[in-house]
Amino acid sequence: MSDTYTQGKTDLADKAKEVFRDVKAKASGLTDDVSRLAKDNAAQLGEAARDFAGNAKEKIETAAGQRKSLGADYVGSLAQATGQAAQAFENDLPQAARFIRQASEQIQGVADTIREREVRELVGDVQDFARQQPTLFFGGAVILGFAALRFLKSVPPKPSMEFNEGRGG
Repeated sequence: MSDTYTQGKTDLADKAKEVFRDVKAKASGLTDDVSRLAKDNAAQLGEAARDFAGNAKEKIETAAGQRKSLGADYVGSLAQATGQAAQAFENDLPQAARFIRQASEQIQGVADTIREREVRELVGDVQDFARQQPTLFFGGAVILGFAALRFLKSVPPKPSMEFNEGRGG
């Protein structure tokens, strides 16, 4: 009976070892599968992130291009207003009219440059100018701030939805 017990114990130990080896092999296979899936998903995730970044960059460039165009139009309108001011001074102060006209031409040149150049180039040019002429840059920024404020105040507000709904439209 002792032999049978020992034999049974040995068989049980062998079966336990065999089960352990099977579990270990299956766990190793599962680890390989999970690792392979993770790599595949990481590649897909990276591709999706690149697509998203490309789309975001395209949308930002489109929006910046539209804003650039609006800015160029606004600077062009400032040039026209300055030109009209030069005409007003022509009879009384021809010397002042000449300087105002030159300023108008310079402003129009800026508007044309804004229209023709890429946003990145314009930003680089502004940064270079700010480094070379910080006082002039700051003064120009203040003047542009006042001009922008005046422009924003002159734009009529959009009617609200509540107002339109109250009118039946």
